[in-house]
Amino acid sequence: MRHLTLLLIVFCTAITTMAGIKDPDQLAALGTACLKQGDIEGAERYYEQGYHLKRITTSIICLAGDIALAKNDREQADYYYGRAIYFDPRDPIGYWHYADMYKQKEPAKAVAKLLQLRQYRDDCRVEHKIAEVWYTANKVKEAAAVFDSIPMDSLNRDELVSYAMSAYLLQDYAKSLTIALHGRAVSPRDLVFNRLIMYNYTDMKAYDRALEASVELFEHSEKKREGEHEDFSYLDYIYYGYILNGNGRYEEGIAQFNRALQLNGERSDVLLAISKAYENVGDYPNAVKHYKLYMDKLPEEERSPYVVYELGRLYYAQGTNKADNQTLTAEKKEALQLADQTFAEVERLRPDSYLGVYWRARTHVALDPETERGLAKPYYQKVIEMCEQTGGSQLMEAYKYMAYYYYVKKDQANTLKYADKILDIDPNDAYGLRLSTAF
Repeated sequence: MRHLTLLLIVFCTAITTMAGIKDPDQLAALGTACLKQGDIEGAERYYEQGYHLKRITTSIICLAGDIALAKNDREQADYYYGRAIYFDPRDPIGYWHYADMYKQKEPAKAVAKLLQLRQYRDDCRVEHKIAEVWYTANKVKEAAAVFDSIPMDSLNRDELVSYAMSAYLLQDYAKSLTIALHGRAVSPRDLVFNRLIMYNYTDMKAYDRALEASVELFEHSEKKREGEHEDFSYLDYIYYGYILNGNGRYEEGIAQFNRALQLNGERSDVLLAISKAYENVGDYPNAVKHYKLYMDKLPEEERSPYVVYELGRLYYAQGTNKADNQTLTAEKKEALQLADQTFAEVERLRPDSYLGVYWRARTHVALDPETERGLAKPYYQKVIEMCEQTGGSQLMEAYKYMAYYYYVKKDQANTLKYADKILDIDPNDAYGLRLSTAF
């Protein structure tokens, strides 16, 4: 492309010299080509030549602004773009250049200038340019609102991409999908439209349609580079992993998450996705391993009590997993002890919440399944203290444990005491009724 541009400059220069053409727009185009190659001096020569012609146009004035901008002189660029607009307020070129200069840092200023053009012209895609300004400035809500006002058939490919992305970032997946499907109808092999279709179906949890869309993305999209997967990002493989998980193909999903991890090992969300995928197939050691790696990637301020709790929950699931056998093996006991330590940390972080102590109680039930030692008793007692005023399922569970604990100890008075508490909550509870007549 660089060589073609250079050839264009040489060719046009030769024509200009030989034919004696004095066209300011052609000179402006040559100056712009020079700027694209980083040749500011060449651009200045074309500007000087064009500026001294009898006929001046907005394009040659804007070239002066572009040259100033290339020199990082935004004030001078503003001056020349303003002159171009003043010279011919109906010509959109000056407005376009002005908007391009301000669209990233001062988009409202760019939009205000474009709205001035709309007073003179209603036939030059002003709304399209305003939408571009907002989108470039990451003001996707404003961009989407303007795109909504434009007939979709009038949008070019890049505008459709911006419109679909704006809706996607606003989590309006249905609208983003509609726009992307419209774009793909025009360009069936467009990688970006195929990607957005797959993402939207996935976020809408339409995993069967997302699986079909993944075929279009990975197998039918037109690629820009050589190689089977060089055009695809780590996020494509994360979403493909979600899709496979959603279709019950967990092992295949794990493979895609690992592929994403190879492309971007710094993303904590990839590690979390891998952990969840291993959890779905009951591979708790690997679920724990990847969850701990996920936690290690999080900034300290993001390691909330709930994040810690989730690690404890995985340890608990590992220690109570019934898929292999019913025995409390050494490995399961170790996992439960780690769960207890983790829930103790949750309790320390949130002393005003029952969450940590409640799960410590459940963990000790698993460590003492026959209630021979009453390991869970002090924890359930604390749950009762914390929840007796507010109620909840955890309170009923605590009462039932305490009733059974005293039943095993043949303590009739306390058994009946907690059986009555159970029946106070639910007079028809079968467990409470059975214990109330156990002696």
